[in-house]
Amino acid sequence: MSARRIAIFSAAMAGLAAFAVLYPAAFLFSLVTSITVIYTVWGVYHVAITISGLKPPLNPDTKLDEFPKISAIIPARNEPILGRTIEVCLNHIDYPRDKKEIIVVVDDEGGERIGFWYQQKYPDVIKLLARRQLFPTKPSALNDAMRLCTGDIVVIMDVEDIPDRDVFLKAAAAIKSGWQAVQVILRIGNTEDSWISKVFAMEYAGWFRIMLNGRANMEMFAPLGGTGNYFSRAALRYVGGYEPTNLAEDAELAIRLRIARWNVGTIDARHWEEAPVKFKPWLKQRSRWFRGWMQSFWKYSGVLFKPTVARRMGLSGIFSALVMLISPLIVVLNWISYGVTAYWLLEQAGVLPQVTAGVIPFWSIIPLWFNGLYYYIWIKGAKLEGIKVSTIRILPHMFFYMNVMMPIASLRAFYQELFMQVFWEKTTHQGRGVKWKAAEQH
Repeated sequence: MSARRIAIFSAAMAGLAAFAVLYPAAFLFSLVTSITVIYTVWGVYHVAITISGLKPPLNPDTKLDEFPKISAIIPARNEPILGRTIEVCLNHIDYPRDKKEIIVVVDDEGGERIGFWYQQKYPDVIKLLARRQLFPTKPSALNDAMRLCTGDIVVIMDVEDIPDRDVFLKAAAAIKSGWQAVQVILRIGNTEDSWISKVFAMEYAGWFRIMLNGRANMEMFAPLGGTGNYFSRAALRYVGGYEPTNLAEDAELAIRLRIARWNVGTIDARHWEEAPVKFKPWLKQRSRWFRGWMQSFWKYSGVLFKPTVARRMGLSGIFSALVMLISPLIVVLNWISYGVTAYWLLEQAGVLPQVTAGVIPFWSIIPLWFNGLYYYIWIKGAKLEGIKVSTIRILPHMFFYMNVMMPIASLRAFYQELFMQVFWEKTTHQGRGVKWKAAEQH
């Protein structure tokens, strides 16, 4: 972050601190009222999205008269499972071989050897891009790989992905019908590896099956996930590809697609991938995502309301984009909301001394109700996606995941954005993107 932004942030924090010290009652009332208003608007919006998202996602007819060429970009760095992903694209996705093109972009010698071997074996399908001088981020690699794409459709595929057999057919049908960008539902295959991977799988099910599907159904702005994105190559080139320094390049690109008046659809197809099993890799991954959203907030908060952009985005598009971009702030507000509400309840019970007397209104408990909406979305998404969940057993884990792990990741991302240069904290993949029982389907 620039010195100017640090100065603005410091001045704002100093102002809030002075307000709290000089006028504690007014500060507390303003704080509680602001949080309640934010959560109420947030909650009503997500209730509407949830109702829409419970409807089935887009399921296009896969009987194509002609097959547009598809260029699949697989970015990899230090990924020994790269060969498996290439094999999946070649042999396990139903689509004519002569209409497939696989661009393997690697930043390491091991990946270069794997990619070179496949390029030699399948020179008509595989293209290898081994980067020597590089900016070590995924969007930078994607931009470089795009120069080699010759397909009508470009798909971004993470190295741990195993797509459904018919995913190319469905994506091609959707784009031929007029969509410029669609995304699949990401499913977690290593659900049972730990409670973190279980809750992560539930979160993904709620996010992709309900929340993104709901946004698409309501023609609102829908952010992209990091993989399983299918684009018209012409549209991708029109918006300028990826921003190489953004750590949530998918969400940032979705904003530019919306500014170009294109929405992102959700199709009833899946890429199976894996979730982090332990806290440390989860924290690195989530901090990277949150920091990327913060980067996009700094970039677009002053742009979205310009008349030309606002007309293109529409009010619903602007609101939906801002809801996503301030998500890291919302999860931190959970701490304040729960803390103030808990103190108020204990104060009313006579356990703690009277500090908030007459300051905190009874309706300040509203945020707690809307927090429960997220738990419902995750549980309902899991059921819709066939993930076995014992609700009573998983609830404490969900609460810890949402109200402890998420705020820690957000604060870490904010610290990095304030004081550290852009860098890519890579997620290590063990190759367990799909349980073998799921892999057998392919």
